Amino acid sequence: MTAPPNLERHFLSWTQPLLPQAVAFLAGNWAGGAPLDLARILVIVPTRQSGRRLREALANHAAAHRQAAFPPRVLSPETLISSQLPPDTASRLESLLAWTDVFSALDLNEMRDLFPVDPPARNFSWALRLAREFTRLQVTLAEAGLRMGDVVEKAGEEFPESARWGQIAELEQRHAEKLVALGLRDAHTAKIVSALDPEPFEGIDRIVLLATPDPMPLALTCCRRTRRSKSSRW
Repeated sequence: MTAPPNLERHFLSWTQPLLPQAVAFLAGNWAGGAPLDLARILVIVPTRQSGRRLREALANHAAAHRQAAFPPRVLSPETLISSQLPPDTASRLESLLAWTDVFSALDLNEMRDLFPVDPPARNFSWALRLAREFTRLQVTLAEAGLRMGDVVEKAGEEFPESARWGQIAELEQRHAEKLVALGLRDAHTAKIVSALDPEPFEGIDRIVLLATPDPMPLALTCCRRTRRSKSSRW
């Protein structure tokens, strides 16, 4: 398959330390005659710690030539997705409490495919435990750009768990309605919407996906759809 014209792959050697190679790649043909200006580059790295080490290494590289460095914008995949969320996005705690309210008010007879047997005790601890489980499920699905309500359609007509996932989707809808009543929006849905139609990164000409071998699909979607990126290096 032919790569898009704005996509370039650069392979770093396994026989040498990664960080010096990354610095050399980002610095390119810079010879030290002026400040090292990488401010128009967005670099995606695996973790915040790796981003901090990259910025330090670039500063040291520039200092070795008695020059200053204007570092790139360095983000982890998760931060990339979260960086454009609207201000009314629910926090993790707000979302968790909304889920707890959903399960506390739930009539289990409406959800027998999901709850075939009544729990030994229906109390706050039970509701909170389920809230945490559903929050983790939301996180996992959102990383792939999916909501709970998307699962049945994606799985196809022969999906044996359609009824169960249909009820999970109904609970997701109730959770969203709880947040709307509070003037909030679900964070996972907001991330998906933002990734599918991201705002342009102001002043960014190039995106570099650096030493991140298995980024979440939603982060890749965000990179691909950033309209003002001129090239992406992987």
